[in-house]
Amino acid sequence: MGIACLAGGLMTGCALIHGPADRVDAFVAAGAECEGSWWIGDLREGTSDEARVVAEAARAEVWPEAFAATLSLLDLSMNDHELQSTSAVDLEREAYMLTVKFHVMDELEAAGFPDSDRVLEVWSESSCSAAP
Repeated sequence: MGIACLAGGLMTGCALIHGPADRVDAFVAAGAECEGSWWIGDLREGTSDEARVVAEAARAEVWPEAFAATLSLLDLSMNDHELQSTSAVDLEREAYMLTVKFHVMDELEAAGFPDSDRVLEVWSESSCSAAP
């Protein structure tokens, strides 16, 4: 699934590439304790300071309605094999991470920085403990 930073052989995570995270949340996904980190970065030279201020201010909590909508979107976007091979923890963890990204992108669009002309990107990484 798309927003996570690559880890392992090519790089050891977003923190080494982007520095300290702009946002870090502890959350629960299907009973597992998780931590997510997000970084906001310019996609091209000359990005408006206003866009960065808007993105950094988008630190609202993850509302249950927004999380449920993102979880439903993920569920609908997966084929049968993906649904069967994805654990509940991984599905809920990804939904939480995407909910935060979608909120930032929505706030940028509302401020006049539409996704079709993306000036900033939101990178993320997350991990969860074993579910009980």
